[in-house]
Amino acid sequence: MKALELVEKIATGEETKSHLLKVLDAFQNLDYHALNDLLDDDAYYEDLKKTSFIYRQKEIFSKFEKIGDTYLNISTNICTGCLCSEPVFVFSGNTSGHKYAIYVEFTQYEITDIYRCSEQSDWFDTDMPF
Repeated sequence: MKALELVEKIATGEETKSHLLKVLDAFQNLDYHALNDLLDDDAYYEDLKKTSFIYRQKEIFSKFEKIGDTYLNISTNICTGCLCSEPVFVFSGNTSGHKYAIYVEFTQYEITDIYRCSEQSDWFDTDMPF
């Protein structure tokens, strides 16, 4: 399934789809500033306050940049671990090919959580302490 098809499947309503596409674009562009602007200030992501989650993304994005990635390509896959067959977005470094996958959770029309899928991510499984 292509990323846009997954967005159409999981996000209901045009505003929700548009917001999700902007969030995915921030991940693709390694832009933690945009991600910070897009996510809810009062929400928790990966059981972290938003500021801690954004800091973690900054560290991950920096690791991609240090190995020469300037952009992350996006695809999808199915989680074979804790999410048991849920679709995830998989970001691959444009130079390194390393993968970082996320699951986006919705409650009604809002993103209520984003967390890493360790089954579909590589490199960060042993490199990052989470």
